[in-house]
Amino acid sequence: MEIFKVASQQIDNSVALNTKQNSNQTREVEQAKIQQNVAQERSNQNKGNNEQDSKRISDIVNKLNDNMETLNTNIRFGFNDKISSMYVSVTEADSGKVIRKIPTEEIMKLTEHFKEIVGVIFDKKE
Repeated sequence: MEIFKVASQQIDNSVALNTKQNSNQTREVEQAKIQQNVAQERSNQNKGNNEQDSKRISDIVNKLNDNMETLNTNIRFGFNDKISSMYVSVTEADSGKVIRKIPTEEIMKLTEHFKEIVGVIFDKKE
């Protein structure tokens, strides 16, 4: 009889241990799903914020350019989406030819390439 008691206790212990391990694994899976959902929500919010920010910036640039026209100047503002930076163009009044751009096209292209390189190095693919 004692053999049966010991055997049944061992079975009960192993069942309890398996149940505990399964519940721990279930918790880990649930936590991973929750973290993934939170990350997706944040990325969706960031996309929405980026769209709102770019719209706001384009509105500001348009207002600045309207003000420059009323002041009868040859200065125009712009926004480069690729590098998320504003630039200033000085144009010739008669022909509309760009005399100077600050920062220069070369600097904006370099900045764009650097952002791509940093993105390749540090961004993780899922």
